[in-house]
Amino acid sequence: MSTGEEHALATAFVELSDQLVADYDVVEFLHLLTRRCVELLGVQAAGIMISDRRGALRVMACSSEQAHLLELFEVETDQGPCVQCYATGAPVDAPDLGRADLRWPGFAARAREAGFHAVYAIPVRLRDEVIGVLNLFAVRPGPLSETATHAARAMANITAISLLQHRAVEYRQILAEQLQYAMNSRVAIEQAKGILAENLGLDMGGAFAELRRFAARIGRRLSDVAAAVAAGDFGPALIDPAGPLRVLLVRRFSAETLSRVRAAVGQIVARHGLPEAQTWQFVLAVHEAAANAVRHGGGGGQVLLWMQRGTLSAEISDEGPGILGGRAAVPTTDPGTVVRSGRGLWLINRVCRELDIQTGTSGTRLTMHYPLDSPPADLVDDEFA
Repeated sequence: MSTGEEHALATAFVELSDQLVADYDVVEFLHLLTRRCVELLGVQAAGIMISDRRGALRVMACSSEQAHLLELFEVETDQGPCVQCYATGAPVDAPDLGRADLRWPGFAARAREAGFHAVYAIPVRLRDEVIGVLNLFAVRPGPLSETATHAARAMANITAISLLQHRAVEYRQILAEQLQYAMNSRVAIEQAKGILAENLGLDMGGAFAELRRFAARIGRRLSDVAAAVAAGDFGPALIDPAGPLRVLLVRRFSAETLSRVRAAVGQIVARHGLPEAQTWQFVLAVHEAAANAVRHGGGGGQVLLWMQRGTLSAEISDEGPGILGGRAAVPTTDPGTVVRSGRGLWLINRVCRELDIQTGTSGTRLTMHYPLDSPPADLVDDEFA
């Protein structure tokens, strides 16, 4: 192993162990672990299966959607290296799925269709009990190197440790609680992926990436954000300023649908505690940001609206060429109605307490925050004109 490889491996283990020091999201941790497996072990995908209370395997984390579908196929058909590894408690190597393999022909065919030609399964152990499996997928046939094999076993051990963070309580009770939480979180994540995929026109892999990006953006657990997206805006108005995260709207828009998005935002924020005097101003701010995305960001974009801790927030993003110079200049004085350039940003900045703009060659992402107790800005209603 080269010095660079040793450093990368040590860095990954430090990062993973640091995650276990404080309170953490077990599902997000397992996804992080699968990504580090791909980066460090010379494979192209990784997945983790954990057994539930009845002893049945459940897919908990995967580094790619292709690996996720393969893991689900193993569970549904009760065949494959992961299933065999869990049943026997021994590592299973399938270094060349192109050869005739009578152990699991259906899985081998599916794996080849997905572009994988080698699979390795490592048991996740809690003392003498096998509680899950770490699966590694490679696009080229061949065995794992000795170094990668040892590192994979270490990753499997870290998986077990992550499920036993709280050591003060008898370990089997902790394991059951952690596993049940992970199972529930996984269901919510799959539901949220489907909602985002449908509303934003993404595939499942893109939907999961967007879900993780949003969770990181607002500093909340992946499972909490997934639950909020899955719940949608179907409950009663959120009155408690310290209440939980509430995702209110996820939608793509274009020039043709801009007015419908504006109407939807108005109905939602009025229902969730914003007085009438402020409702039209917040809607105006969202509309101006969306209109900028239509005019300068390729004809459309997406809007994400949420509430937490008594603050309404909206994120409007596009996939345009970005703002010239890589930085948006927010006018401090009204540019006037004749010169329209920059007036939308001026209005947004007047209305909202916080405004953040990130821009680059892949697009622009504008986020505004509006506390419910914000005083009305000094604007007039004909700003909608």
